[in-house]
Amino acid sequence: MKRIKDIPGLIIASELFIAIALSLLLFNHEQGRESLAENRILASFPEIKTESGEISPSLSADLAAWFEDNLGLRDAYLTLSGILNYNLLHRSKTSKVETGKDGFLYLSDEGNLSMGVSRSQDFIEKLPEYAARQQMISDSLKEQSVDYVFFICPGKPSVYPEYIASSDHQAEDTIGDAIYDRLISDTDVNVYWPKADLVAAKDNPDGELIYLKTDTHWTTYGRNIAYRGLIERLNEWGISDTSPARVRFYVSDDPYVGDLSNMMGPVTWSGKRLAEDSFTDWETVAPKAEVVQQGEKYDAFRKLLDEKKTYNPELCVMYHNEAAEKKNVLIFGDSMVGICLLPQLAECFSDMTFVWSYNIDQDYIDLVKPDIVISEFGERELPLRLDIKEELSE
Repeated sequence: MKRIKDIPGLIIASELFIAIALSLLLFNHEQGRESLAENRILASFPEIKTESGEISPSLSADLAAWFEDNLGLRDAYLTLSGILNYNLLHRSKTSKVETGKDGFLYLSDEGNLSMGVSRSQDFIEKLPEYAARQQMISDSLKEQSVDYVFFICPGKPSVYPEYIASSDHQAEDTIGDAIYDRLISDTDVNVYWPKADLVAAKDNPDGELIYLKTDTHWTTYGRNIAYRGLIERLNEWGISDTSPARVRFYVSDDPYVGDLSNMMGPVTWSGKRLAEDSFTDWETVAPKAEVVQQGEKYDAFRKLLDEKKTYNPELCVMYHNEAAEKKNVLIFGDSMVGICLLPQLAECFSDMTFVWSYNIDQDYIDLVKPDIVISEFGERELPLRLDIKEELSE
């Protein structure tokens, strides 16, 4: 009888031993390998010593991250976890993604679900400081004969709070509303905050969404509203005198897998991620803008990107357009412009440069010599990035 009672324990122990043995035997030794289950690059073996020859102070944590990332069968375990969590527990395997109502996914870290004014008192208390800093940036650029625009892209929870499942989120003022109101009342900064237009556009006859269900970014319908609104504001402020480009919308043949779907990983036994059945894309009709890929200024730009260790340098780009208004625009921002709006914006100006950064850097201004500087922030980035003290840093 005693032996029979031990059999289940022996089976579990054996299975555990086999799983550990296989994980070690199949350990990944390839540097820079991408995890298909997590859509990210796995940690590489860390540097043991610093440049001064001392043991790296973060060596222990870096080794742990490298070991955990590269265990054999990691992707298989994560895929199984994703399938069980989503289909049985109706949640995401990663704490960074929340499954909402009606197929909506939300980024749940970086304070993304806590942008309501009622839950952001620390941010609200710093509004005078943030407004004064934006005024200082605007004044500094004005002294250089450069117009300044602060462009805040609303977060998905600001426009679609009703599909958040973790609590009873209702439409309310958010941190984007708060800083917009402060800038309008206390400064002369040109600030573009298209939330009202986006919310109003939710009630459209075609039932078009403003943000993608499985992604943090806006749909092409939402992009077009923000794009045209930005050009309209620039004209109203007397900063430019241009028109939005003519665009054509078309439905892509392939299902769309968003960044949040990729973070969740596969959720079906066939290894598929959540996807939107159709994706409406857009393209410029008879485009005139061309990507700059050579020349003295281009070479200096690429060198500066390398020296500054700029994030996503491969997506930092220069455009030239002989047919457009003679205005030179420099944009500091993130994916809400860098992935979503650049080709269309480039049709409106003779020269345009995009740098993936929240820091307005004087070195780029000296190189590009812009007429207009646009600083674009995704709303969730406001509390994280506005505390950066360097403005017009060299």
